[in-house]
Amino acid sequence: GLKVAVVDRDDFASGTSSKSTKLVHGGVRYLEKAVWQLDYNQYKLVVEALRERRYFLDTAPHLSSWLPIMIPVKKAWQVPYFWFGTKFYDFLAGSENIESSYFLTRSKALDAFPMLKKDDLWGALVYYDGAHNDSRMNVSLAMTASLYGATVVNHLEVTALEKDASGKLCGAQVKDVIAEKNGKPSEPFTIKAKGIINATGPFTDGVRKLDDQSVPEIVAPSSGVHVILPGFYAPSNMGLLDPATSDGRVIFFLPWQGNTIAGTTDAPCDVKQNPIAGEQEIEWILSEVQNYLQPEINVRRGDVLAAWSGIRPLVRDPKKSASEGLV
Repeated sequence: GLKVAVVDRDDFASGTSSKSTKLVHGGVRYLEKAVWQLDYNQYKLVVEALRERRYFLDTAPHLSSWLPIMIPVKKAWQVPYFWFGTKFYDFLAGSENIESSYFLTRSKALDAFPMLKKDDLWGALVYYDGAHNDSRMNVSLAMTASLYGATVVNHLEVTALEKDASGKLCGAQVKDVIAEKNGKPSEPFTIKAKGIINATGPFTDGVRKLDDQSVPEIVAPSSGVHVILPGFYAPSNMGLLDPATSDGRVIFFLPWQGNTIAGTTDAPCDVKQNPIAGEQEIEWILSEVQNYLQPEINVRRGDVLAAWSGIRPLVRDPKKSASEGLV
C-alpha cells in the first residue's frame, strides 16, 4: 500500500468539519436548484452526496442514523410541489434509501411535532436523511488511518511546499505549532512525498498559493452559524425544515444529543482560523425558529446554550463573476 502522512494545523475536526448541521444528506435545496436552474453540476452533487450518505450510515451506524425531517405545508399548492420534490429525492437515492417520504395530515403533523404553529397549517411532508456526528467521524477516520499504518499528526502546520529540479512537488515543510504556543523555537522540517493532497477546506487557496502565487482564487467562503437550544424545543425523533425563510434561505431545526440544533445562515465572510458566531446571525436564526412555533412559545436569547460558526468552502469558477458559478 501507500505510505501516507496526514498533518493538521489544529485539533482534528476543529474547523468546519465539526461545525455543520450534523446531517449527512444529499441536499434537498441543491436538488431544487438543479431542477429550476437546469444545473447538471448541482444534480451530480446531490447524487454523489446521497451515495456518500449511505456509506456513512452503513460504515459507522454508531455515528450516523436515519432521521425523519418534516416540511410544513401552509398552502394547498405546496402539497404537490413538496410531494414531487421529496419523491424525486427518494428516486435519486434509489436502493440507498431506507424509507420513502410520506404526507401527514394537519392533525398527524401536530401529533408528531406538537410545538408547530397551527395557523394556516395544511399538513406536512416527511422525508428521510441522516443525522451525523461529524467531529467524532473525523477523529475515527484519523484513528483508523493510524491503525492501518498512516502517520497522523495534529498541531503541525504546513509552511511551504518543496519542488524538485523539474518543478514537480516533492514534499512539504512543516512546523510544530505547540512549541511556538509554549514560547519555544520551532524549526521547520521536511516531509518528502510523491503526491500532496490539499484537503484544507476554506484554506485551500492559501495552500494552493504556496505552490503558485499567481493562481486565481477558487474558494468563496461563506459563514454558516448554528445555535443549540434546549431539548424541549423539538421532538426527540423528528426534525423540521423551513424551505423558505424570510430571506429565501432554508433552516433546519433538529434533535441533537438531547438538545435542539437550529441553523444555518449563509453569508459571505473572510477566512479565519477560529470564526465566531455573530449576534446578528444568532438573532436571525431565533426569529426564523419563532415563525414556525406556537405563539405562546417564546424563543429567548437566553435559551441559546451554544453557538458556532463554520466556514463553507464554496467553489467558484474563477472565469465567472463573484456571484456566479458557486457550487
